[in-house]
Amino acid sequence: MDREIKEKMILVCQGLMKILELAFEGFRKPTEKSFIDAEEVKDKIHHYSSELTSFIISKSPSSEKGREWAKPYLSIASSLDRMTYNIEGILDRLKAKSQNRIFFSDQAVKEVNDVFQEAMRLLGNLPDLITTQNKLLAQRMGEEGRSMFKIANGYSEGHEERLIQGICVPKSSPIYLGIIETLKGVIVHILEVSGKIVSFSSKS
Repeated sequence: MDREIKEKMILVCQGLMKILELAFEGFRKPTEKSFIDAEEVKDKIHHYSSELTSFIISKSPSSEKGREWAKPYLSIASSLDRMTYNIEGILDRLKAKSQNRIFFSDQAVKEVNDVFQEAMRLLGNLPDLITTQNKLLAQRMGEEGRSMFKIANGYSEGHEERLIQGICVPKSSPIYLGIIETLKGVIVHILEVSGKIVSFSSKS
């Protein structure tokens, strides 16, 4: 992988890690400051992401070979952009939760905590993976990410069952399910990036 592109990818990942941490803070203890801080970080991520894409395009020759060279890099940049979109979706739901004074049960809080923490942990591995292209790290991330994805699916199904039984409040249901689904989206895109990064080492 190109060294300068790796550095720019890591900047985007670090921004994503920061905004996901702020989203988690906004879930545990929502404050106006946490959402303002998240907006500021979001703007930085968009800037870094735009720089990354522009830099990849500027480095690729206009020939067919140049376009082929740029494709895998642009594919990673696209996955990082989709991750940003998912995290923005989490923040939107957390703002709605706070503004409408919607509360979750202890069970729902625990489940969202679980998925948040795993998403943050997996995302925290991406800078190391970009630097090293370590296949064993990517394999472990894949296994752990897929495991959490199944657990999160189970959480959603369990929530729907509790909703039918009248244990969960209907008002909180769309917010809870929306947060779980967008966190799953973050995990999916982390694993996409992981697989694409490792494919570079396979070609070299």
